[in-house]
Amino acid sequence: MMESRTAKSGGDKAIFLLTLAAFLAILLMPDLAREGMRSGLLLTAHAVIPSVFPSLVLTDLLFSCDTAAIENSVGRVFSRLFRVSERGAVSWIAGLIAGFPVGAITVANDVRAGRLTKEEGEYLLSFVTNTGPAFVVGGVGLGIFGSVGVGWALYLLQIPVSIVVGLLFRPRTRARVKEYVRETRQAPDFVSAVARASDNCVRIAGFVCFFSVLSALFSRMLPGGLPGAVVSVIFEVGNGAVQAARLAAPIPAIPLTALAVCFSGLSVVSQSAAAVSGTGMRIRTFLAGKITAGAVGFILSFILFLTK
Repeated sequence: MMESRTAKSGGDKAIFLLTLAAFLAILLMPDLAREGMRSGLLLTAHAVIPSVFPSLVLTDLLFSCDTAAIENSVGRVFSRLFRVSERGAVSWIAGLIAGFPVGAITVANDVRAGRLTKEEGEYLLSFVTNTGPAFVVGGVGLGIFGSVGVGWALYLLQIPVSIVVGLLFRPRTRARVKEYVRETRQAPDFVSAVARASDNCVRIAGFVCFFSVLSALFSRMLPGGLPGAVVSVIFEVGNGAVQAARLAAPIPAIPLTALAVCFSGLSVVSQSAAAVSGTGMRIRTFLAGKITAGAVGFILSFILFLTK
């Protein structure tokens, strides 16, 4: 008990010192903080919202319909491969189609509704939250690299990466299938779907802007080029991709962008943590999964680029 209190006290002190340091940095470098905020707002307006918002609305409508067909087809293979309920396939597909943080939102909703156990939810979080095709292809590929092909390559890379991560974190034994009564679903509600998507976009914009400011502040403390790009990748996928693209050579620009897309940045980690708040799920496995995904994505993209 005493050790727990000591650890909590140490964590509080660390958070206090980091918060104080960030606050002082904003006071001492207001122009840089303002530029980071401006960069986050521009990224949100020009790339994030245009690509994410329509996907959020359509995915909400799609998965408000009966998903029995998915569970009875893809779900069976998914269940055998990853040792979880067939329902997990719905979260995986939702994450691949719509991107962050839809995978985490779907898992959280299923845990709250009793369709997944908390343990299944924690495991699924490690590999079902991915960067969606609209953002990767339109925002990163076309918008940053000027190439739809690069965007599709980065997006499709996430599929084997997510499978590898899922297998690496797979439970040792098959999870006990949770029986649940399939609820009576209401007809898809377009108005509610738009409202929920709008709420999620506001949260996404907030996290993107905040981590853009942190990225700008930390980048000033490091030399330009690769170190600054790595810091941006750690904080936020959009700015990380922009900084990586500014590196003149395709290597390390493409592999570093792949790392950004597969890891998704602390911004997406925070968005997903907010989505699962109140479910009792811990995000330790999720964070470990995203770090692993970033490393696997970097290695695979590096190998594929060299063998191209």
